[in-house]
Amino acid sequence: MALKKISIIIPAYNEADRLPKTLDNYLNYFFGAFQKNFELILVTDGCQDSTPQIASYYSNLYPRVIKHLNFPKRLGKGGAVIQGFKVAEGEIVGFVDADGSIPPDVIHKLIEVLDNGCWDGVIASRWLNGSRILRYDPVIRRIASRAFNFLVRSIFDLDFRDTQCGAKFFRRDAIMKVLRELGTSNFAFDVELLYRLVRSGHRILEYPVVWSFREGTKVKILKTPLQMFVSIMRLRVKLSRLKGTFLDKFMDKVFSLVSRVIV
Repeated sequence: MALKKISIIIPAYNEADRLPKTLDNYLNYFFGAFQKNFELILVTDGCQDSTPQIASYYSNLYPRVIKHLNFPKRLGKGGAVIQGFKVAEGEIVGFVDADGSIPPDVIHKLIEVLDNGCWDGVIASRWLNGSRILRYDPVIRRIASRAFNFLVRSIFDLDFRDTQCGAKFFRRDAIMKVLRELGTSNFAFDVELLYRLVRSGHRILEYPVVWSFREGTKVKILKTPLQMFVSIMRLRVKLSRLKGTFLDKFMDKVFSLVSRVIV
């Protein structure tokens, strides 16, 4: 693979326990794979633990390859990734989860597939033939995930089996074309990003990966499925012809109220 610069964004919310191991694994691997022609962009997001201090330590230790953006007020995953997109310098830019659920060599494979093909983006999937799950997440989470995907496929006509897996990479020019349109910061961010890219004619490949559930997830068994449903319905209204109308504003208030109640 030609040595293009790669930007990897890692949004982190209260990840003090898991972030150091993820960073050590990624740094050890990508220094060899990309010969310093990569950057990690750590976006610490409204953290209430020592995650920002850990991110600052690593960025000071590796100033040429790590950028650290700290936001004291919670942005949400989508908001954090958007901030990362804004400062990314790579020709290929993407984001991964801070928990390290996908090994760096598998991340490298996604980047190679994107760089060597005719795709504008490659997204990781746990639910394709060829995927390997080393450790499954709890059953209730799997049920919620599949229900969420069913809604996404039905409501947005997106032909992806897994929009929420934590690794997605894109050509920089594709991201720049839709960046200003992105406005979702919650669970529906990945859906909005993919929807806008597909609708604007970009080709996105879903690719099987090796994935493992990591302890310490922020997903709440009872609250998260409700939050996911509210966020996806809210996004559907925002992307419809109702945008800007009285009904849009009314539903926006309803969704905001429901979101606050179930937090």
